[in-house]
Amino acid sequence: MSRASGRDGLVRLSMPAVAGFACLLAACSGPPPEIPVDATEHEAAVMAFHEAREAELSAPDSWLSLIGLHWLQEGETTLGSDPSNDIVLPEGKADPFVGRVVRRGDEVRFLAAEGARVTSGIDSTLALSAGSGAFPPDVSGDPVVTDEVLGSAGPGKSIVHRHGPINWLLMETEDDVALRIRDNESPNYDDFHGIDRFPVSSGWRVTARWVPQEKPILVPIVTGGSREAVSPAYLEFWIDGTRHTLDVTGEPGADRYMMVFADRTSGSETYGAGRYLWFDSPDDESRVVLDFNMAYNPPCVWTGYAVCPLPSRDNRLEVRVEAGEKDWEH
Repeated sequence: MSRASGRDGLVRLSMPAVAGFACLLAACSGPPPEIPVDATEHEAAVMAFHEAREAELSAPDSWLSLIGLHWLQEGETTLGSDPSNDIVLPEGKADPFVGRVVRRGDEVRFLAAEGARVTSGIDSTLALSAGSGAFPPDVSGDPVVTDEVLGSAGPGKSIVHRHGPINWLLMETEDDVALRIRDNESPNYDDFHGIDRFPVSSGWRVTARWVPQEKPILVPIVTGGSREAVSPAYLEFWIDGTRHTLDVTGEPGADRYMMVFADRTSGSETYGAGRYLWFDSPDDESRVVLDFNMAYNPPCVWTGYAVCPLPSRDNRLEVRVEAGEKDWEH
């Protein structure tokens, strides 16, 4: 076994690769053979991800624009800037009475108030993967509507209604529905001056072993409660000679997976409820790359109106992960 020192003093462990050897289950001991990368290309990829993150948050309809999350009851819910409405929109940005949202079982319908100009379009911004970059909406061809059903417009897409800088769209969970309200003139945009982050370090690009399992887990939700999930695998990796594991969530056979984790920086330098990290499916030797340089903040960092999964019980690392995004100071 050999030891190789990474940047910023982090020690990474590796062992000689044996051609054609695929390490299965937890019977293997020690780190898997490292998946190499060119240092210059790696740093460029991390910085490109960071720049895309800042661009997408600065763009209209981003998480910074979210100003409300209203769970819908059966019957009517009114919208407008007049205080008598059920959902009071910002004064000066919306008509006193914009319309009403009517829930009848699984159907949610919007009906515009007389004289209120509301357009309809397709929104996919909030469903984009982190680091996708900025995609400002083109609303030039959106038609004016007076009566339309809200909901999905296809995988990852929703019908969005716009009224000046304000817009709203439906969020559906397994057993409830809510109206997300966004303001593209929200003061959050003025407060946003980029994302603070740790320096890029190749030492935090870790090769992990994919170990299959069928483990039921509870994923906490920031609004309270939890959802049940089955973990198809856990990842096994070493930091400074110490073995760590993280449970994977997602469908077996997916191309990519998102990890929710916390570590010893959570609540101090980084967001207290943890961070997210995407990684690709395992290679032929059951290896994946966990590049903690691309660990990023969940939407709940940018708004109090997001619904975020939190780290499960076994996804709390007893180590300081000094890589990726830091908490937002505002």
